This record gives sequence, C-alpha cells and structure tokens, in this order.
Amino acid sequence: MPVTVQMPSLIGKNGAVAQDRLESLGVTDVTFGSADPNASVVLLPQNWKVVKQSPAPGARMKPGGAVVLTCVKLA
Repeated sequence: MPVTVQMPSLIGKNGAVAQDRLESLGVTDVTFGSADPNASVVLLPQNWKVVKQSPAPGARMKPGGAVVLTCVKLA
C-alpha cells in the first residue's frame, strides 16, 4: 500500500507558511494561483494568503502529488 499524507487545512495561512507545511509532509509539487483581480501572478508566496486549496483539507494524497493553492495578495 502506498504511503499517503493527509492534507492539512491551509485556508487563511500565509502562502510561504503553507508551502513550508506541505514540504514538511513531503509534498513539493505546489502551484500558486491568484484569486486577486489586481495581481495575476504569485511571485512571493510570503506576500499572499491562501483562500482555496486543492486537494481539500482532510483528503489523502501521495506526497508526490500536486497541490494548488489559490491566494489573494496581502494589503
């Protein structure tokens, strides 16, 4: 049986903190997307807040799987 990790809830977390949390679980394929109408590209995750994640919190996934974090820019 393959090893899996349970997705933590990253909603409301700083983008860099969320990425560090995922990396601590062995998840390194993290893509950031923007939900901010004034900024279309997430360049520095530490300047963004996670508002949506896929897979959802609680989902089981392989550490090599892909995660998408949708963010808004911090004021």
